[in-house]
Parts: sequence; C-alpha cells; structure tokens
Amino acid sequence: MTTKHRPLSYEILQIRETGGPRTIARIWCAACGDTLDLTLTANRHADNVERRAKAKGWDCDKNRASRTICPDCKAAPPARIKPAMPIVPKACRSATAAKPAIPAIPAIPTANKEPPMTAITPAVRPATPDERMRIRHKLDGVFDDAKGMYLDGYSDQRVAEELKLPRKMIEQIREAAYGPIRTDPEIEQLRTDIAALIAMASTLTNRLAEVEKRFQAR
Repeated sequence: MTTKHRPLSYEILQIRETGGPRTIARIWCAACGDTLDLTLTANRHADNVERRAKAKGWDCDKNRASRTICPDCKAAPPARIKPAMPIVPKACRSATAAKPAIPAIPAIPTANKEPPMTAITPAVRPATPDERMRIRHKLDGVFDDAKGMYLDGYSDQRVAEELKLPRKMIEQIREAAYGPIRTDPEIEQLRTDIAALIAMASTLTNRLAEVEKRFQAR
C-alpha cells in the first residue's frame, strides 16, 4: 500500500553566500507576501520548520500555505463595521413631515458638457501560493538583490510575459521580497557597451601602430 504525502507549504532553496551555499526553507505570508528564511541542517525538516516558524510568532502549517500568517498580519486589527442608520420613531417622522418644504432653487441652464472620464485601474488579484512560488523561483535567477537590478535584460514585464501573470503582481512580490529597483538596466547595458567600445578602440590603436611600424621599415 502506497502512502500519499501532502505537498509542503514552503519552498526549499539553495542560496549563494560568501562562505558558500546555504540551504533554506522559505515560507511566505498568505496575506501580505512577506517571507521568512530558515536555515536547514537536516533532511527531515518539515516538523522542525513549522516549530521554528511558530517560535518566531508566525502561524504556520507545513502542508497548508493558506494558513501561514506573519506576526504583523496576525496583529492587524479587524476591519471596522459601518454603524447602521438610526431608526427614526414614528412620532419624529410625523413631526418632520409636518415641517413646510423648502422650495427648490431652479437650476441654471448650462451648455451640454460631458463629464470628464476617470481612468479606473483594475485591482490585481492576490497571487496564489503556487504563483508566488513560481515568481520567487524566477526572480532568484534573474534579479540581483545586492545591486537592486535585473540581469540579462530582464524586467518586471518580461518576467510577467514568461510566467503569463500580471506585471503588477510581479512588481508587488519583487518589491516585498527583494526591494525596489535601484539601478536602471538600460544604464548598466550602456556602461557595458561603452567599456566594450573602449577595449575595441584600444585594440585597433595597437594594430594601427604595428602596421605603421611595418610600413616605415620598408
């Protein structure tokens, strides 16, 4: 008889550091997308990850990502309920009805004007745990968080196109996990191109000097 294992609610990653690679368990808040990295030192880590996350104030379920909540979201106050309109007693309603009506001020005719159009930006739906895992896995390979920039010509738009997800969703998770973009990829590409042109000019200058030297020796 085969035993079925439920998928884990966190992702196992290997990150590169100065002292060498380190294996971590990365969990994220189902409400706001915030993350918590826990270093792994053993193969049997499921119960250990859940216990360590709870020790740091998180709600964590090793098999249910939707039940993983960070301390800030746990402490957030519930939404306030709008108070209902007060019920006016019949006596007050009759007294109000007895008051003489105030004559309406006639409207001043104006030229036909269309109301200004207001652009409505559709709200981005929250990413599912599976989508969040795919985005984080992609960003780990194409975003340098130390420099705050994308690598190899990538951008929020390109990641969104490759994963077939909204660009705003990519931007929100990238901002929460890695911070804002601090360097423009186009500027970095121009710097690389300029350095290549300088190196090419130096090579051509050396070749020109060699040709002139051979010509003068004739």
